[in-house]
Amino acid sequence: MMRLKKVNKFISKALMALGAGAILLSACKDDEPNTPDIPTGMLTVSDQTLSQNKIKVENVNLDQNGWVVVHASTAEGGPVVPEIISEPLFVEAGSTDNLELTLTDVDNLSDGDKLWVMLHTDDGTEGTYEFDGVNGFDAPILTDGGDIVMSDITISAASVSVENQAVSENKVVISEVNAAVDGWIVIHSGDAGGPVIGQTMVTAGVNTDVEVDLGENTFSGGEMLFPMLHIESPADGEYGFPDNGDGPEVFGEDVIVVGFETLAPSGSIVAENQIVQGNTITVAELTVNATAWVVVHASNETNDGPQVPEIISTPVQLEAGTNTDVEIEIDESNPLNEGDVIYIMLHTENGTIGEYEFDGANGFDGPITTQAITVEAPTGTFVANDQTLSAGKLIVESVTVGQPSWVVVHRDDGTGEGFVAPGIISEPVAVEAGTTTDVEITFTEEVADGEILWVMLHNDNGTVGTYEFDGANGFDNPISFSSLTVSVSNVINYDVTHSGTSAYLFSGNGLNEDSNPDITLTRGETYTFTISASGHPFYIKSVQSTGTADAYNDGVENNGAQSGTITFTVPANAPSTLFYNCEFHASMTGRFTIID
Repeated sequence: MMRLKKVNKFISKALMALGAGAILLSACKDDEPNTPDIPTGMLTVSDQTLSQNKIKVENVNLDQNGWVVVHASTAEGGPVVPEIISEPLFVEAGSTDNLELTLTDVDNLSDGDKLWVMLHTDDGTEGTYEFDGVNGFDAPILTDGGDIVMSDITISAASVSVENQAVSENKVVISEVNAAVDGWIVIHSGDAGGPVIGQTMVTAGVNTDVEVDLGENTFSGGEMLFPMLHIESPADGEYGFPDNGDGPEVFGEDVIVVGFETLAPSGSIVAENQIVQGNTITVAELTVNATAWVVVHASNETNDGPQVPEIISTPVQLEAGTNTDVEIEIDESNPLNEGDVIYIMLHTENGTIGEYEFDGANGFDGPITTQAITVEAPTGTFVANDQTLSAGKLIVESVTVGQPSWVVVHRDDGTGEGFVAPGIISEPVAVEAGTTTDVEITFTEEVADGEILWVMLHNDNGTVGTYEFDGANGFDNPISFSSLTVSVSNVINYDVTHSGTSAYLFSGNGLNEDSNPDITLTRGETYTFTISASGHPFYIKSVQSTGTADAYNDGVENNGAQSGTITFTVPANAPSTLFYNCEFHASMTGRFTIID
């Protein structure tokens, strides 16, 4: 409640005089002295955002029946009287909450206007608002201090703020909706009266970044869309306009609606010619103004553009903005080889979100921009020298490749200058991009002493992790190769069991379950000991002892096994005497004599 300012004091005095005159007139008619009851009241109302040109009054408290009305504001800031700009609202004596006043004179209503809510008596014709400033009826109610019971409020219009934008994932974003009541933000296409293509609920107050789904409509840029604010009435959670309420929000004579223009989907690609890593290429940078897809198209039959709509990759969804180092997987059924030209292409994301749908006809997920790159040849070098096979394995000293690759061995074709392909005689060994040292290759076929073999690096594409080279399918093609000559030493095997805790039993190479025999070994030769002695770990040692100390490990693989195979390629610098011993039992022991 606000006290009357100086500029309006004459109104208060005049109204008081009119009120007093009316009371005296009544006393004379009764022809007897009478002390009139002076009406009193209280008013609670706040600044507010209007809905449907209605003002909400939180509380009115009257000791007699009366009226609550709205006056416009003068240029000086006081109320315009006696004129009112609302329907007068009759209020019974007592305390009444949550009143609504409907404004009727809204031609000049503006956002930010100051209005005056005022209490009046009902002392003329009951139920008829009669205040005209002259007749003495329905005058403003005064406080004990002589001030009019009124409050000034500042009114605001509901509002919608939106920027021009690209439609992303079938949605637009309304940056701000300031609603007086719960309602709907509704998108019209074409013009403000055009068809509704999407709506979503908003709550009373400020709503930010409101997303509205536009369904499967497609937009190429330049279309005009119109977000319009509607009220939620009835409050059923269903948008019902025009058949079931939910009419447009208004302020004054204007519907709350704005327009914006859709932007064309746009994007850029930064990508270099590159080696395919397995089945993967990497795009350095992709920038898009809305959610999008990136895919790879092969060259068309005339090699002058992309083959569309077919793609040869798994589609990758991109967020709006800049995406760096984006990996794209090429389909296993589309091997890429040196010199192939492929097309990295950005596509929109609309229709069914999360599903790449471009078929060249349905209008969904259409192309934005493309960039061609050329597939570079896979790279690889290795170092492998003539050698004596160790435990039947060939050692490649180092392998350096620019992509995932395979190391395999091919036989010589009998000329010493070429290899047999596509067949291989080794287990393929996978190596990652970079340098790998001491690569062990296991043979799947017998190799002869002095045989020429070909070590070969192959690319790994197609089904990555599966060696697929057959010379025709385009998968796992050769990168580089070189020949070497291998020496094969005769491997002598001993089968080793045990007799309780007293002795090891040796069979093979002339022995037949001999107990703890002394054995002669030759430097440079390879021996295997096939152990079946559970609970009796077999150690080759430099000192005849139990435990694990003094184990001799030069040239020894799997020392200390109690089952499985121990391989011993006797080094050229091996001592003249070594021993074998059980880890736990001193009686299970024997001597190795080492000779040249």
